[in-house]
Amino acid sequence: MINAKLLERTTHRTRLWSNTVVFLASLLAMPLAPSKGSGRQSLDDFLRHAKDHNYDNREARALALQRAHEANEAWARLFPSLSLQADNVRNQYLGAANIPTGEPAAGGILPTRQVIITPTNQWDASISATLPLVDLASWADIRAASATREAQEARAEATELDVQKTVARTYYQFIGAIGVGRAARRTFAAAEDNAMYIDTRTRAGLVLDLDLKRSLAEVERDRQAISDADYSSVTLRRSLETLTGLRVADDSTSYSSDLPEDSLRDESSLAEWMTNIEKLPSVQAALHDQEAADYTASRAQDALYPSLSLQFTETATNAVGFGESPYHSVRLLASWKLDLSSSNSAKAQAAAAEATTARYDRARSAAADMLFNDWQAVRTQMAKSRAARSSLNASRAALSVARENYSSGKATFLEVVQAERDAFSAEVTDIQALADLASARAILRLSAGQSLMTP
Repeated sequence: MINAKLLERTTHRTRLWSNTVVFLASLLAMPLAPSKGSGRQSLDDFLRHAKDHNYDNREARALALQRAHEANEAWARLFPSLSLQADNVRNQYLGAANIPTGEPAAGGILPTRQVIITPTNQWDASISATLPLVDLASWADIRAASATREAQEARAEATELDVQKTVARTYYQFIGAIGVGRAARRTFAAAEDNAMYIDTRTRAGLVLDLDLKRSLAEVERDRQAISDADYSSVTLRRSLETLTGLRVADDSTSYSSDLPEDSLRDESSLAEWMTNIEKLPSVQAALHDQEAADYTASRAQDALYPSLSLQFTETATNAVGFGESPYHSVRLLASWKLDLSSSNSAKAQAAAAEATTARYDRARSAAADMLFNDWQAVRTQMAKSRAARSSLNASRAALSVARENYSSGKATFLEVVQAERDAFSAEVTDIQALADLASARAILRLSAGQSLMTP
């Protein structure tokens, strides 16, 4: 027994078959131009939101800020430093002495005054200013910290490009899943109408009951296709929200839900894409890492040389003894440390610098390989998109012929079912090919260091 809804609509569907053919032909030719309208979410919206809210971008920016503060800290070591110190001491015994202050008076008594050497309650306060005069190791630290800061800034740019890759790939997969869902729903609606038409003809004794059962089976198969498409769009929607922090509207009219039309034009030559390898953020980060390692190795060598600093101290105390309070002192400090650990540290840092050179070469090769692979991926997706479009046009034509032959009794319903399946499969393949091509073009530009965000 077929669905009650189908039975209610059977009486006025006797001429539905020809209308269904026209209906499917118009819907299968789905528009591929970008959707327009105010308030719709586009790829640019997601990219801009991800720039501020993506976890990887936030972490990379925080690390860049940390490296900037560390570079400022290295510079600050060359500026005068100020230190304050105060203490209070409770001494067990008073240390004092009476010292003569003049000639003996009448009776041979000398005038004296008491000098406090160690008071019972002793307090001391001092302020010191130290200025490095010669410190080669600190200058090397500054250069290393500055290179490390530049490396992290470049790494933050590379992270942003990687995030844009992930967002673009997920976005086009999401839009493709929506397109597949629409195609599945159109096919499902046509299958329902087809089942009602076959039911009418079955009741009239024009076709076998087997054809009716096959039409109902097609309805359920298309229902499964809708479920699969919905699952893909729901999971991809969640991934897009997690990546960007932007909520994807549940209403499909709130974002650009059509894939952009692609002219299938060839990209510029691979040699042109390879011209700016050295300027890519990932390569620049490796280069600055190499510079930082070189400066660190230089710092280990500079630590073997003496350092020179000037110190000024002002002191106030109640234990003045034979002096005065407050009083100041100026010192010139020279420091020179020689030991086996310093020599071995310099050798270790030199070896570490060699390792960063290898990492730089690897980063450069990896960037070139990625550009090569992405450029080839665009060519492959273009070929697949052309083939998918040709297959779609052929499948639509075959479906039309199969339906006409079935209406005239020249074909079986099984042939119509197979043609419908082929047409749906070809449309899904075409949608996925367009999504993959759009994603491949976007990824190629990002691999070349070009942001997808509009100025």
